[in-house]
Amino acid sequence: MFIKPTQKRLEFEKLLRDLGYKDRSPVLAQNDKWRQQVNYMLPSGAMAVYTFIIPYFNKKSYLYLEFEDNYRKDNLKEKIKTLAKRIHFKEKTMICEVGWEVTYTKQPDQFGFDERKKVLFDFIKNTYTNLNQGMFGLTPHPGIILVAKPYGPKLNEGFTNSSIELGTHQRALVARKFGFGKMLDDGFCYARYDDNLILQPI
Repeated sequence: MFIKPTQKRLEFEKLLRDLGYKDRSPVLAQNDKWRQQVNYMLPSGAMAVYTFIIPYFNKKSYLYLEFEDNYRKDNLKEKIKTLAKRIHFKEKTMICEVGWEVTYTKQPDQFGFDERKKVLFDFIKNTYTNLNQGMFGLTPHPGIILVAKPYGPKLNEGFTNSSIELGTHQRALVARKFGFGKMLDDGFCYARYDDNLILQPI
């Protein structure tokens, strides 16, 4: 579905030209999350892990979301310039946001260490497969950019500020094992498939 060319959209097009980008691609509405569910029946209860991907079939559509989110900010132009560079905007490839979510039948801190370790190891194995072979029918191609936001609590410490800080740090470390770069000032990690379809950090 196309986004109609509003005044804001025209301002976005002008900003891209001012930054030296000539791109006549349409701005497409954001897709829903595509999810893959894996259930774990554990002695202490059950977990469901949802791996998801949000595909953007051109980078202009992804960049427009940043434009809208920061439309009233004084540093809008700098934010768009920085993000365009990070996602290799001049390369006409897809960009996909990837991540995971978990639901529980009980509080996460009530699961044992061995149970949490089993789920984590299985998640890592499945994620390696998804990243290397493709997710939900989308196969890797050179130049595709992946984006991840490693945000969330430490599983066994609840939803406190310290737990979220530690959990986010741990998630960022896991993302780096998959090939993502370190978490940047926007709270996201970035990676790009090279010519050998190996994820390289940005």
